[in-house]
Amino acid sequence: MKKHWRKREGRSQAKGFGEVSMRKRRLHTLKGVILIWTVLFLPRVPGAKDTPLKNLDHPRLIETRELLNLTSHPSIRIIDMRTSLQDYLKDHIPNAVYLHFENLQIPDKGIPDQAPDRICLERLLGDNLSLSNPMWVILYSEKSNPNATFLAWTLDYLVHKKVGILNGGWEKWISEKLPALQEYPSLPPNMKFLGKVNRETLAEKKWVLDRITSKNVVILDARPPKQYSGEEGEEIRRGHIPGARNVYWETTLEGEEVRVWKKKEDLEKLFAELGVTKGKEIIVYCRTGKEASHLYFTLKYFLGFPHVRLYRGSWVEWSADKNMPVKVGMDP
Repeated sequence: MKKHWRKREGRSQAKGFGEVSMRKRRLHTLKGVILIWTVLFLPRVPGAKDTPLKNLDHPRLIETRELLNLTSHPSIRIIDMRTSLQDYLKDHIPNAVYLHFENLQIPDKGIPDQAPDRICLERLLGDNLSLSNPMWVILYSEKSNPNATFLAWTLDYLVHKKVGILNGGWEKWISEKLPALQEYPSLPPNMKFLGKVNRETLAEKKWVLDRITSKNVVILDARPPKQYSGEEGEEIRRGHIPGARNVYWETTLEGEEVRVWKKKEDLEKLFAELGVTKGKEIIVYCRTGKEASHLYFTLKYFLGFPHVRLYRGSWVEWSADKNMPVKVGMDP
């Protein structure tokens, strides 16, 4: 009896092992079918390998002809940052989505025009602009003004380096008779953007105050000369941060109707005359941080200065704090 029972037990075990093996084979086959179906039929997620852009591993200027054949590329998000929505409604670069720069300014503790936090920016970029981390961002505004560089700095603050600024902006695009249309882009839903704050892009009020007299720090004020000197201004106090040197942001551009960045050698000479060297820590500021973003981009990414920070609170915050020193006149 025991022998027969052992034989039946052995046959039962063998049959069980065979069934398990068969189930495993069927499971592997099913996984293979699902993988093939996924590759063939599911929409591709845009990624870094898809883009034909070169040398865009950090923010840089991009020329009109470089962008011309990329306006429909799934890995690229074009953002129109012109001041007037009406201009966008009339016509814009194909597939450009519109964003007003004021979406990057919110009140903080009663002080206007301060920076949104990381979570707010992630929602704006992912939910509203349909931007994901692997994608490239191309920004443009009118007359190469700071609207586009403002978002470029924000993306740099969130460690998103795949950013291009259209040199010459909208005027250069349209002067070359390149395509423009009125239709809005069809953007994919449910895109996710995850940022990681880079504190080295940012200067805060106390950080600036502690370095006013440092020989290794240069502070640059990007406002118009009359605001720098204190002749004009609507803030609580007029003038500038003591020691700051005035470099109006428009001095980095050339041209009349079409405004493009000056040649590198001309800009290097301009900043060298002000004592701005690559071995120093550079702090840029203006009224709200927007105009200073133009100097930030020019110095850090066009000229390659390694140590540049933007004082995001800028004069709106500094002038409101009566404990902060202020100087008037054209001398630093």
